[in-house]
Amino acid sequence: MFTKPSRKIHRVFIHCSASDHQHHDNIQTIKDWHLARGFSDVGYHFFIQKDGTLEYGRDSETTPAAQKGHNRNTLAICMHGLKEANFTQAQFDTLNALAVQIDHNYENISFHGHCEVSSKACPVFNYQKVLHLDNYGSLYKNDRALTLLPDNDIDELPDLLLGSRGEAVELLQKLLFIKIDGIFGPQTSRSVKAFKRSQQLYASDVVKSYIWKLLMENKRVMYP
Repeated sequence: MFTKPSRKIHRVFIHCSASDHQHHDNIQTIKDWHLARGFSDVGYHFFIQKDGTLEYGRDSETTPAAQKGHNRNTLAICMHGLKEANFTQAQFDTLNALAVQIDHNYENISFHGHCEVSSKACPVFNYQKVLHLDNYGSLYKNDRALTLLPDNDIDELPDLLLGSRGEAVELLQKLLFIKIDGIFGPQTSRSVKAFKRSQQLYASDVVKSYIWKLLMENKRVMYP
């Protein structure tokens, strides 16, 4: 499905076509709409029909014209549909398969809805649930085999900070859904700070027992 382009990609945006009409269920119609608006080509790289068929639009080597002000270093996927109830499982299956292939080509990439950077309600379905995204827009690739520790074992985990190394750092990275290398470097530091901000805490990069507990609880809520 996916061939990695040479340009840098950091984010993938999900869109919907805002139509449930059968005769609009093709990439050519979307291209015609976009050309009529003065685009040089269809704005999206991929289009997923109601029956799950994947169509290719703009060359992935080319920046999309899909989410104004946020096109650089992105890919754009459009799902045919207007009303949430009319999207199909076949579409979601294709979206998941495509997302996994994209994800496998990058160490750090995140998936987002157009609505995150626009006032539009696009896409109108729960893309986070469909793609099993974590709080940072990452696919849940550190699979469910990650064992959650009992609270008394969490208390035994060491405090961590920039420069720490070892198995505890690997566990931390799994819980943060980032690259696992056992080294508490700049990326891990940024992710810890981002997690703390999401919990309305002071954004230092020191991990103590209460942060371990919050990370574990976050995972329990997302994947009971």
